[in-house]
Amino acid sequence: MTVYAIALSKGGSTKTTTAAEVAASLAAAGRRVLAIDLDQQGNLTTRLGITEDTEISAVAADVLTGDASAAEAAIASPNVPGVDVLAGTHDLEDIERNPEVISALRDYLPTLANQWDDIVIDTPPALGLVTLSALAAADVVIAAVACETEAYDQLPRLEKVIENRIAKRLRPGQQIHWLIPTRYDVRRLLDREIVEQLQARYPGRVTSPVREAVAVRDAYTAGMPVSVYAPGTPIVEDYAAALAPVIKTSVTVQTS
Repeated sequence: MTVYAIALSKGGSTKTTTAAEVAASLAAAGRRVLAIDLDQQGNLTTRLGITEDTEISAVAADVLTGDASAAEAAIASPNVPGVDVLAGTHDLEDIERNPEVISALRDYLPTLANQWDDIVIDTPPALGLVTLSALAAADVVIAAVACETEAYDQLPRLEKVIENRIAKRLRPGQQIHWLIPTRYDVRRLLDREIVEQLQARYPGRVTSPVREAVAVRDAYTAGMPVSVYAPGTPIVEDYAAALAPVIKTSVTVQTS
């Protein structure tokens, strides 16, 4: 089982869009996927087709606090076969003050290997305890970096938090494994410069860029990953190319 965490302390940096694509790509390959939405806004939950009318017996916050098991809280995505969802709700805000949360997922998720092949965690745009819990649990940390200066400037902060709070004891050696440049427009000089800076700073860890597309917003409204909503479009081809080495590398390491 591989645990993927998508993180960056910048709202609107395409974390949720990327998390949904990771989950959908794994499911399309025949993997049993658990998607954990740790953002109280619940955007990944919505993007995977869970609505206010969906019957929910427990949520992601209940699993982190031990008040429910993942099996009890998991909801099958109606739009992405093979993906189950732990819903993100405002209950997550209440557990930010519970210090035991930081190691909860690291200790608990390995027990789920018989139920799911992979776990994909979407984190909030902050580096609080909930995000730290995801980083401590992750086998693969992915930074989705919109081609904007504001997003790029958040990377040193994420690296420092991983180094100081996670890599020393909670998850020795933890790091950002992959960076996915998103909202890319080759016509914009800034976008090209950001990709070049990423490649220079993180050699061998930067995927091919993902273009900006209106389909991303439309897919969210429809409650779907963009690859399910608009297959064959340029952004879907971009995500397939970007995620191919990410998923291949982690699965190869897991089975070797």
